[in-house]
Amino acid sequence: MRIKRLKLSGFKSFVEPAELRIESGLTGVVGPNGCGKSNLLEAIRWVMGESSAKSLRGGGMEDVIFAGTATRPPRDFAEVILFAEDAEREELEVVRRIERGAGSAYRLNGRDVRAKDVSLIFADAATGAHSPALVSQGRIAAVIAAKPAERRMMLEEAAGISGLHVRRKDAEQKLRATETNLARLEDLMAGLDTQIASLRRQARAAERYKQLSDKIKLAEARLIFARWRDAAEAADAARAEAQAADARVATAQGAVKAAQDAQAAAAHALAEARDTLADRRDDATAHGHRMAALTSQLESAEQRLADLDRQRARLEQDRVDADRLTQDAAQALASLERELTAGEAKLAEDEKLRPALANALSGAEQASQQAELALAQATAEQAGVEAEWRVAEAEVNAAQARLARLGQEITRQQAQREALAQQGDPEIAVHEAIARRDAATIALAEARAAVEAQQERKAELQSARDVAASALAAAKAELAGVEREHGALLRDREAREKQAKAKHGLPQAIDRVRAAPGYERAVAAVLGRDARTALGPAPAHEEGRFWTGAHAPSPLAGSLAEHVRECPPELAARLALVHVAEADDGRPLQPGEWLVTRDGRLRRWDGFVAFGEGAAEAARLEAENRFAELAAELPDKRALATEAEAVQGQVQAELSQLQIEVIASERAVAAAADAERGALRALDQAEDARARLATRRAELEAAEADLAEQRQGAEAERAEAQAHRAGLPDPEAGRAALAAAQAKHQAARATLQAAMATLSSHDQALAVARERATAQRTDMKNWQARAGDAAGRLAEMARRLEEIEEERAIVAAKPAALVREIEAGDEVRERLAGELAAAEQVLAQATQAGRSADEALSAIGETLATAREERAGATARAENEEQRRVEMGRISGERFQCPPPLLPGRFEFDSAEVADAGAESTTMDRLTTDRERIGPVNLVAADELAEAEGRHSTSIAE
Repeated sequence: MRIKRLKLSGFKSFVEPAELRIESGLTGVVGPNGCGKSNLLEAIRWVMGESSAKSLRGGGMEDVIFAGTATRPPRDFAEVILFAEDAEREELEVVRRIERGAGSAYRLNGRDVRAKDVSLIFADAATGAHSPALVSQGRIAAVIAAKPAERRMMLEEAAGISGLHVRRKDAEQKLRATETNLARLEDLMAGLDTQIASLRRQARAAERYKQLSDKIKLAEARLIFARWRDAAEAADAARAEAQAADARVATAQGAVKAAQDAQAAAAHALAEARDTLADRRDDATAHGHRMAALTSQLESAEQRLADLDRQRARLEQDRVDADRLTQDAAQALASLERELTAGEAKLAEDEKLRPALANALSGAEQASQQAELALAQATAEQAGVEAEWRVAEAEVNAAQARLARLGQEITRQQAQREALAQQGDPEIAVHEAIARRDAATIALAEARAAVEAQQERKAELQSARDVAASALAAAKAELAGVEREHGALLRDREAREKQAKAKHGLPQAIDRVRAAPGYERAVAAVLGRDARTALGPAPAHEEGRFWTGAHAPSPLAGSLAEHVRECPPELAARLALVHVAEADDGRPLQPGEWLVTRDGRLRRWDGFVAFGEGAAEAARLEAENRFAELAAELPDKRALATEAEAVQGQVQAELSQLQIEVIASERAVAAAADAERGALRALDQAEDARARLATRRAELEAAEADLAEQRQGAEAERAEAQAHRAGLPDPEAGRAALAAAQAKHQAARATLQAAMATLSSHDQALAVARERATAQRTDMKNWQARAGDAAGRLAEMARRLEEIEEERAIVAAKPAALVREIEAGDEVRERLAGELAAAEQVLAQATQAGRSADEALSAIGETLATAREERAGATARAENEEQRRVEMGRISGERFQCPPPLLPGRFEFDSAEVADAGAESTTMDRLTTDRERIGPVNLVAADELAEAEGRHSTSIAE
């Protein structure tokens, strides 16, 4: 397979439609980083079926769609078209298109295909999205690090057999799917057998369930009547109890008023006793606070005396310490004065020696500077001589090298001039290339005009094909829907007929009735549950219900019979006397007449009313009408689908033929374009050759003249450089003088360093001596200050001792007076305690009287509360029973559409024979238990049984 062209639109950086032609030979794409070179290879892999967004450097497959920039909006789709040629030179057009939120779609030569089909085509051609021939970024490293299994896959793709593996895997999957389907069909057959047996049991259980449901309905009516009757009797009894309790409440309220007055008097006496007791307690509390204050003052005075004694002892000790400090200061001052005198004498001697050391250092510095100056002069002179010598030597070498280079260049220019002279005239080649270019341009324009005309026709046919495909899809979808609904209704009808035949061998009435559209509910309401009754004479050996037919009276004007399309004679009598109206207008009915509305509301001449009866039968009648409509529509729908399919086939055939012509025309365009490009390249090459030849000749002539002039200048420069080098002095003589100057400079530097070290050591010793003298003077001042502070502290301590003695004399007199006040307060406390005890006794008596009054009021209140509770209970029971009676009436109306008193007549039972609610509830529970014991019941088991037997027959045929 050979890839010829690649078209991109909206794919990554290719916003606008772009086309890449891949010609025969080597095609290269060059450009700066980020211009989209890698996107071309990823576009080829993407159109070949790449499904991994990560391998395309994206987080999701929709990342290949252009996402927009600051100046350009994003695109909603991306499309890549690959034009290729297979081994038989047949054209392939592979299109992959992705839209946001819609996923990818593939087209092969204009037909929608699956991604698997595209991958299989490329696999058969030994290529594909993961082919080793597509080397993307990082692919070389992956090939080097590949595992043996991965290398085998590469070799199989290179050998062209990977497509066989794909086809083999596909065939194996189809085989496994077929085997699985066979196994599932066998399981389905077994399941259907089990289901049919189960449905037979369910049908029998459903019949038993219906019988019990009828009995439960009668039992429920008896239970509702019993509960309504019991509730009415209980409500009357409760109202009588409420009246008696109301009289007891009035009597208890009078007794409560007297007890409340007695309680108020006792409460007043109790309040006065509590006030008196509070006054006595306040007096006792105040006296206790005064006694506590006196005791606290006595303790404070005694504590202050102890504090003063401790302060006096501490001051005595401090005075002894101050005397000892004064003596130590005198001794330290004498010692420091002796040391200071000796240090000052030694410092004076050292200072006299420093001038001599400084003079020696100055002489050494002068000698070192003179030696360094002489060394610098000698170094500069020698450097100048050697630099001039090196410059002269370099000038001579440069002149000789330039002469040699110019000689070689002159020889090369002469050879090139001779070679150009041997070439022919380029004008002839230019004229021939122009003629070929003009012919190729005309041919290409004609081929492109033909392709454009075919493309316009192709677009028209594609539009027509899409319209035909849409029409065909719509027709098929509509036909499939009609056939599906028609088949379902047909199967339902056949199942019912089969069920009826299996049961009685006679058809049901509902299966022979066909109501006009809109009257199905009316007919179903009139027939009711009798619609499922069999038609025909009753067999002698069977039990059940049957329509045997009767004399039909003359139909009423506008009766329901006029709106029944098909009606068996057995039902004519039932439908003849039935009025039909949009709504019940309350018209009187004659004996035997019925009135039914189109929505199924029924009223009979004897007062019987029914709403919503026969819903299932109405649905069957509507289904039969719908079945007839569908049967009439089917031929037209099939004809429309056939016509749409023929139109699509014709358009597709024209489009396929045009596609072949377009491919041939595009090949002609490609060939013409190749010829034009070849002619243009030949013309460009001829013109470039002519221009290069003329330019080169002029360049060679100018270069030869310039080289001759440069050679003369180079010879003059070499002679001048040789003369200058010969006039320079010899540098060896200056090197000996430089070595002597360096030795003299080193000796002077050693003498200078020794003098500097001696003077520095002497200065350090002087600094240490001066610092020691300064420290000694500071210590003397400190000791003198400490001696002065000690004297001041002695005077202050003497004054403080006098103050302590005076305060101690004052405080020592307080404890005796406080003791006398405390003894007098004890007598007052005993008197207040007696008054407090008397007040507490009075309060206890008042409290007992109040408690007795409260107990009496509480007892009378309990009696009143009991009477009120009895009255409220009786009233509530009366209301509850009345509500229960009303609730039974509501339930009866909802369940049976009649009040409870009419239930005996409705269900034909004697009200006197109805037991109490408990017994009736037990009967209903027993019936309900019998029905529940049946378990879950499938009420449509008979219909499902017929359907299952039909599926079983179909499965056997398969």
